[in-house]
Amino acid sequence: MTKVRITHRDGYRCAPHGHTVETFAFGDIVDGRAADLALAAGAASPLFPEMETKPAAPVQVKRGRPRKAKS
Repeated sequence: MTKVRITHRDGYRCAPHGHTVETFAFGDIVDGRAADLALAAGAASPLFPEMETKPAAPVQVKRGRPRKAKS
């Protein structure tokens, strides 16, 4: 479940259920579909950012024997 904090200065308005518009004030913590919509609109930031992982080491490929040039 994603939890976000509304960071847009004027708050955020959306209709997460499709029929009723809800208003969230600056600094409110929101979860569920409203949180997904606010993140997509850029009006919120994740409350608990996901842990970043180290990038995987590149896979090393062994080269075959060099071929002799045709003469």
